[in-house]
This record gives sequence, structure tokens and C-alpha cells, in this order.
Amino acid sequence: MVNTNSVLSSILFSQTIDWNIKQFFNSTSIKSPFELKRIGKAITRRKDQMAVEDDKQYKRITIKTNCGGVFVRDEVLGKDIKTKNQYYVKAGQLAVSKIDARNGAFGVVPLEADGAIITGNFWVYDVDPEIANIDYLILLLSSNVFVQAWQDCSNGSGNRLYLQEDKFLNYKIPLPPILKQNQIIMAYNQLLNKATNLECEAINLEKDLRKSVFDSLGIKMKKKSVSASMLNTVRFQNIRQWGYDKIAIDFPYSFEKYKGHSLSSNPSWLKEIYRGKSPKYQQHGKRIILNQKCNRINNIDLKYAKTVNELWFSKIPCNKLTQINDIVINSTGEGTLGRASLIASDEHVGLAYDSHMLLLRVNLNEIDPLLFVYLFNSPLGQRQVDLYKSAQATKQTELGIENTKRIRFPLPPLAIQKSISNFIEKETLQIGKLHEEATEFYQKAKIEFEEAIFDE
Repeated sequence: MVNTNSVLSSILFSQTIDWNIKQFFNSTSIKSPFELKRIGKAITRRKDQMAVEDDKQYKRITIKTNCGGVFVRDEVLGKDIKTKNQYYVKAGQLAVSKIDARNGAFGVVPLEADGAIITGNFWVYDVDPEIANIDYLILLLSSNVFVQAWQDCSNGSGNRLYLQEDKFLNYKIPLPPILKQNQIIMAYNQLLNKATNLECEAINLEKDLRKSVFDSLGIKMKKKSVSASMLNTVRFQNIRQWGYDKIAIDFPYSFEKYKGHSLSSNPSWLKEIYRGKSPKYQQHGKRIILNQKCNRINNIDLKYAKTVNELWFSKIPCNKLTQINDIVINSTGEGTLGRASLIASDEHVGLAYDSHMLLLRVNLNEIDPLLFVYLFNSPLGQRQVDLYKSAQATKQTELGIENTKRIRFPLPPLAIQKSISNFIEKETLQIGKLHEEATEFYQKAKIEFEEAIFDE
């Protein structure tokens, strides 16, 4: 029986990095110490057709690219579904997108998607358990060695390459005896379990760190109060932003040790705050500019930076370029809005930042910038980002300078701040080491699997 909730199903896909056919150029045949057999020997296409009824509710799935797996996309009434003749899927089946298979759009149908419906653009297959272990098959299909096979089995023009089912089913893959497959997967899962345990340890350490910091600052979660009335009142003096979600929904935190202040209410905290400039990009330029992707939550990743025109860059005043202890904040866009990072490395000094980012320079005699960034990225800071963000006419979510200055934190005297900041730095270092060790086990599991299957 297929266990679609296995460690492999839930973690493998999230660890696949940049699964992109374009990185492979030379078609090479698969080599393996095991017998090569047709994929079609292990899987059988299912076309369980059904008619969509207007008054019934239906689940629909999505198959993410880059080996992202299969998920329930939504649940809708039949009357809202235009294509009435569809197919239903079962948990444990192999699901493939005929359009995006070459980009890693395949995976196992999870239990929560059992009975979901699909159009003809998605294919599902039963996997014969006597011939192939489903986890083995997914690992094989997502391996670097197999990437070229998806390209070989896809035809079309431009970006619209469709998987040709006959070619796919006739493609030969290493299929050792099922007992050997199970042994290989067992070894893989042992390494994966080590990685999972390390990730869980890191997550628990992050929770403990947040609790310690919040306790030190007297930040407490309010007890939820249930109102029996449909009509609620609020004091005008407590209103900070218009909107039902910003007025009727109570702010969930209370400050019980130190009074909460913002950059607006305590101007001495703030030295300077700037919005970035709209860049003039130039391919292969000598200067780079930070963008939202570079801001990874207290971590600047320059691989996402773009190059800009030298003359354009030279017109930016030096005092507006990044300096040590500056804070960069993403000020625009859902998903990345509110991320904050501290400039703490020389390689991140002297950089420009685009118009979707803010640069905040605090008074170091009153504020420890690392603690400020930690609190800004915490649920306390991010809840306030949600409260104060606004939607422009373009529907692009915006935080903005004035709203950033309204976010409140309970900060003690500087000496206490520095003590808490040192604790954060020490614990964050340990958390980072755990994540690194987990990544090493993920990579080792993948490498050892491919070494066991292919002649490397």
C-alpha cells in the first residue's frame, strides 16, 4: 500500500533547487548497473471519466513545477466549472502535467486530493507495486540524470512543449527488483530523517529564541475575547489605520514591561530613512543594485542583484548607499513586503537599492539595529506591517516611509538591548548550523541515491 504521507513525499520536492531543463544541453542515454525497462511496464494510464454536476462541490489540483509536488488548488461548485467532462484522481497515483512535465511538474497525488478532478492537460497513472516503489519512481524521475529524458519526450515550438505519451511510456529506466528498490529508498529515507530531525530542532530553537526575547521585553499575547454582539465599538484615540481589519480586529500583543514606541513617536530613534531609486539597468554593468529578492529576512543574497548603468549609479549621493548597521526593508509587493535585513558585512556596503526598498538608519546611541531587525521580522513586527500596509491604485501593496515609522516596539535601555542582541546572535548562529547540516543530509541522500542507480 502506498504511503503518500511519507517523509519522501513531503520533503523531497522542497529541497529540489533550480530543476530546469535549460541547464542540460547534451542528450545522453541513461547508464545503470540495473536492467533498463520501459516506464510503461511500471505505470498504467487511468482515465476515470466523470460528468461535473452544477450543485456538487469539487476539488481541483495543481502540479507545481521544479518538482514542487501535487496540491489541492481549490474547491468549487460544479456550476462554476466550464469543462463538464473531466477525470477524477486517486491518492497514490502518479500525476503528470503534459505541458510542464519537462519543468518538473509531476508528483504523487496526496490523500487530501483523493477524488479531485482534472482536465486532459493532467495525466494520472497507477503504479504497479510489484514492479516499482512509487517513492523510488518519483526520485528517479526527478534526478538530474533523468532531466534530459523529459526533454526528449516533449515536442512543440517555443515554450509550448507537450509531453508525448508514447515516447514517455517507452522510455527505458533502471528498474531493479522491487526488494532492491525498497532497500535503496530505505537508505535514502534514513538520511532524509536525519535532515528532518535537524530541521525540527532548528524550528524548535527558533521558537524558544522568540519566547526568550519576548519574555525579556515583556511582549505578551492577549487573551482572545469573544463578543456576542455584532456591533463593536472602538475608542477613536486607539484608531491607527482605517479599514475593518485594522479597527475591528484587536492588535494581539500587549507590552507589559516597557512602553511601546515607534520611530514617529520617538524621533530620536531615527537618523535617516530613504526610499530607493528606480534603476537604469545595464547588462554586464560594473555596479549592482539590491532588489526585493536580495532581501531574504536578515540575510542579503547578492545572487539576485542586477547590474546598473555606471553613470546612473554615480549620481546617487554616497550617504544614500548602504552602510554597516543600516536596515533595508522591502516596502512593496505581496509575499516579500516587510522583510528586513541588517547590513553587517563589508561586501554589502556601498550598494544602491531600488524603489521597492527602504533604507533605515537608526540612532546607534539608542537602538541596537540587530534587535530592531529581529523584532521587525517577528510576528509582532509583521502583524503591524499587515495593519499599516496600503494598496495603491495599481493594487500593488505598499508599506511606505510614514507607515514604517508607525510600527511600535517596546525597547529597554541600550545596555539591555545589546545583551538581548548578543543572545539572538549566538542562538541564530546555532540555528544556521542546524539548517546547514540538514541541507548536507538532503544533498547526501540525493547523491547516494543517484550513485546507487546510475553509472556516475
